[in-house]
Amino acid sequence: MAWSERKTGYGDGHYFNQMGLALLVLVFLIALPLAFFPEDIRKFYLSEGGPIEVFSAAVYLIVVATLVREMSYRDLLKRWYLVAILIAMCLRELDFHAHFTTHNITKTTLYISPDVPLLEKLIGATVVIALAVAFYLLLKNGFRSFVHGLRYGEATAVAIAAAIGCAVLSKVIDGAPSNLTFLGIHLTRIYTSTVFEEILELGIPIFLAIAAFSAFPTQHDLTRRASGQVTPRSVT
Repeated sequence: MAWSERKTGYGDGHYFNQMGLALLVLVFLIALPLAFFPEDIRKFYLSEGGPIEVFSAAVYLIVVATLVREMSYRDLLKRWYLVAILIAMCLRELDFHAHFTTHNITKTTLYISPDVPLLEKLIGATVVIALAVAFYLLLKNGFRSFVHGLRYGEATAVAIAAAIGCAVLSKVIDGAPSNLTFLGIHLTRIYTSTVFEEILELGIPIFLAIAAFSAFPTQHDLTRRASGQVTPRSVT
């Protein structure tokens, strides 16, 4: 069943409970290194290839697997951008955007530096253009249904909004030192801000996973619908 064709109102409360639990888990993961971990464990906790980074990438793959499992082959071809964006976010979490090219593919240095081979520039540009097209299609085909879902309190839309909130907050924390320097305010990056940033980034795939789970009916939901125990909300 395609996401755009699904009915609303089937056990949304269950997924709101999951979102509340996810929020508590994120708070716990923030407090854990700040209050309990010794210095060496703190460094490993947020290190490249550490547990938070690996778990974030794994949850992205869970979301991808859910879409591949639940969507028909036709829908997957039509909405390829969903899977493409999720895989890109997973690889970004593992720093693939900087591991295989001379410079980060999101930085203009890669494309203007005379020391970067032409093939690298072409590969980087192709990836960036493909992702730009994917995000354009996502907004074009999904923005209205997303706003509609928020308006009617659908769990899928609320979970996506929570993921967006985590992304925005993590970027604000990450860019605060450089952005405030422009205003004459100088901040030193501390471990606490790094913890908040990394855990908020983990929140992105967690809330997207909840959105994916709520977007498709489980067998239990289907059984309840067939027996008439659950009826959809009227949507105007």
